[in-house]
Amino acid sequence: MLFDTARDLMVSLSALVASILAFLGLDAWRRQLRWTTEYQIALKTLKAIYALRESITEARGRFEAAPLPGEGHNGNSAESEVHRAARSYRLRLTRVGECRADLLLAEQEALAAWGERARDALANIVLAVDELFTTYDQYFEAELARARKKDRDGKELGPAANDVAMYRVLYSGQDHDKDPFAKRIARSARQAEEFYRDRLK
Repeated sequence: MLFDTARDLMVSLSALVASILAFLGLDAWRRQLRWTTEYQIALKTLKAIYALRESITEARGRFEAAPLPGEGHNGNSAESEVHRAARSYRLRLTRVGECRADLLLAEQEALAAWGERARDALANIVLAVDELFTTYDQYFEAELARARKKDRDGKELGPAANDVAMYRVLYSGQDHDKDPFAKRIARSARQAEEFYRDRLK
C-alpha cells in the first residue's frame, strides 16, 4: 500500500514536472517565434526603406539633360518638350510608387508588432515621397502653361521662384550639400532605419 502511494506520488510528480517543462518550453518557443517574426518584419521594412531611398535618388537623377524651367530644345514646340519631359519623369516615378507601396505594406505588419511608433518612424520619408509626387504634378502643370503661352505668343516667360524651387525637388543638384531635398530624404531614411535596426537586436 505504501509502495502504491509512493508510486502514485512519483507519477503525479513526474506529470507535474513534465507539465512545467512543457509550459516553459512552449513559452520559450513562443518567445522565439515572436522574436523571429519581429526580426523578419524589421528586415522587410528596412529593405523597403532602402529600395525607396534608392528609387528616389534614381528618379531625381539626370539621365538626360533636364531643361531648366522655361527652356525647350531640339526645335520642337515648347509644349511637346514639356510633355516629353513629363512622360520621362512619370516613368521614373513608377518605380518610386512601387517602392512606396511596398513600404506601406511592410508598415502594416510593423504596426501590428510595435504600434504607432512603427508608423511614426516612417512618417517623414512617406511625407517626402508624397511631396515628390505632388511637386511633379504642380511643376509640369506650370511648365505646360508657360510652354503654351510661348507657343501661342512667341514670348518666353521666366520661371517663377516657386517653379525653380519645385525643379530643385524633382531634380538632384550637382552638389549634394546644396540639395535640400536630398538631405531631407537621407535624414528621414536614417530616422526610419534607426528605429527598425533597433528591432533587429
